[in-house]
Amino acid sequence: MAKKLGKRIYRAATESEKKRHAKIRNQVESELPELRRRAKQKLGEIQSQGVAIRHVVATLKAERERQGLSLADVKQRTGIDRSALSRLENNEDANPTLNTLARYADAVGKEMLVVLADARSN
Repeated sequence: MAKKLGKRIYRAATESEKKRHAKIRNQVESELPELRRRAKQKLGEIQSQGVAIRHVVATLKAERERQGLSLADVKQRTGIDRSALSRLENNEDANPTLNTLARYADAVGKEMLVVLADARSN
């Protein structure tokens, strides 16, 4: 029996749909431990390697653009002047503070984590 809530109509799943959903759930459950293991391994690699500041800034800029945010939008969310944000994104020699990066990350819905890694020897 269908039950109407708003504009959607909800109905009970058919037997074939239930079987298909159960099959998908079982497949996900069987793959989940391997996916979690791989994700944990990748996170460990990232944490051990660290990330260069320029890469962090490029990632934040890409996320801002993906979300369709302008520099004015980020200025409003962070309180950082638009011209300073532009210099940060476009100046190869930019040297932002951790506070600035954390405010920018928060403005685009990200969290900044700091990892210290051993310096690479040549």
